[in-house]
Amino acid sequence: MKLPLLTATFLLAASAALAQTTPGDQFMQAWDLDGNGTATLTELQEMRGNVFSSFDANDDGALDAEEYVLFDEARAADVANYQNAQRAQMQKVADGMTLENSDLDGDGRVSRDEFQEGTKAWFVKLDKNGDDGITLSDFGMK
Repeated sequence: MKLPLLTATFLLAASAALAQTTPGDQFMQAWDLDGNGTATLTELQEMRGNVFSSFDANDDGALDAEEYVLFDEARAADVANYQNAQRAQMQKVADGMTLENSDLDGDGRVSRDEFQEGTKAWFVKLDKNGDDGITLSDFGMK
């Protein structure tokens, strides 16, 4: 059950490669849940919850080291589909969900609450123009 969500969120790599989408396009396709051209903090929180669930293979409410390895691999595969400046953009998106950024208590596991707590800081980093929404312009595309 978790693989389809994983595919929908991070392993859009095949479609990205085929369609030659940009990091901004790929991000918006996955994270702008209502399709209005702006990904809000609420949408990012909802989607991060979905991402968390897709990688919490044992459904224990935390991502352990083994689960995080798979999560790291999925993000790395996504980033690897891009070159140069686009790769750097996608790496910034991926970096917002690293173990280091998410394991707030340093116990080597990331609870759902810890993962969700990181959403606000991640949103602020991605919202380059500070307009309380992430759009293609935040990726330098409009």
